[in-house]
Amino acid sequence: MVPGQDILDFISHKLLEEPPDPPLQPDEDLLLRAPIDSLGVIELVEFLESTYDVRIAAREVTITNFRSAEAMLRLIDEKRSSEA
Repeated sequence: MVPGQDILDFISHKLLEEPPDPPLQPDEDLLLRAPIDSLGVIELVEFLESTYDVRIAAREVTITNFRSAEAMLRLIDEKRSSEA
């Protein structure tokens, strides 16, 4: 599986009314192709926390960290590195 595909699948099938066509890509700017509302952001943070066993602080929920699936994976990797 492509790194970040589980994040893209969650966004496409749980947060958007219809999966985008063509499918979202890991490096794609999600703010342009898949804008989600504030409740969706909360759901996405909960998904990331439960799936990757990390805690994401409110101050970390930024455009930089959530612009793409790759950016979210970088945040997760940084969190895991700092917890180790």
